[in-house]
Amino acid sequence: MKNIEKEIAISVILLTFVTFLSFGKAFATMNKSFSYSVNQDSIRPLPLNLTQFMALEATGAVILDARSSDEFKAGYIPKSIHIGWKGPFKIWVQKIFTDKHQPIIYLADHSSIKLVFEMLTELGYTQVLGYLHDGVDSYKKQYLLNTINEVDASTYLDLSTKGQIIDVRSEKEFAEGHIDNAMNFPLKDLVNFNINLPEHINYYVQCLSGYRSMIAISILKAKGIENVINIKGGYQALKKIKEEK
Repeated sequence: MKNIEKEIAISVILLTFVTFLSFGKAFATMNKSFSYSVNQDSIRPLPLNLTQFMALEATGAVILDARSSDEFKAGYIPKSIHIGWKGPFKIWVQKIFTDKHQPIIYLADHSSIKLVFEMLTELGYTQVLGYLHDGVDSYKKQYLLNTINEVDASTYLDLSTKGQIIDVRSEKEFAEGHIDNAMNFPLKDLVNFNINLPEHINYYVQCLSGYRSMIAISILKAKGIENVINIKGGYQALKKIKEEK
């Protein structure tokens, strides 16, 4: 009898131990699926393959492209919103993504993947779901990337048919000086604008030097406005050329 009781006790202990291990493994797996952890030292961005990435985008996650403006211009995933890491990223990501609970998936240069994730987490974004492993290289194996057209300031000023220029600087900057006939759509408001622009003309977008205009173009493109062109060098370049003439 004592032997039977002893065997039962050992079985209960083993069962408890196995259950504990199983729970621990399940918890660890579950924890790895989240984008952040209570333990700051264990924070790691989650790599996503293309299928996972596109499935999340299809269910409402916004694509944040934190690569450089030149990289974004050369080829980007449709509907991506560009906010370059090498610039005032911290300022503009909060102005563009005002909902801290918006699901976000992102792309970044290899050296910036963890930095972007840590910054978003530090700023209070609760649903940073992961980044596209191998970036646009994995995307373009199956799909076509979009590109941004660009002209330099002198080319724009020499055009006989200029289309419409859109200045995305602040109201204050615009009031202090702007190109004739420019429309002022401040970048901080652009994401919330319901813009109905005629489709038969080109829209030339400029900010002060180029960082904000590329963000603005990505937003306009995501809204379905395709005929937008970046003015390289922005208002600084335009003003300099006009002053030299």
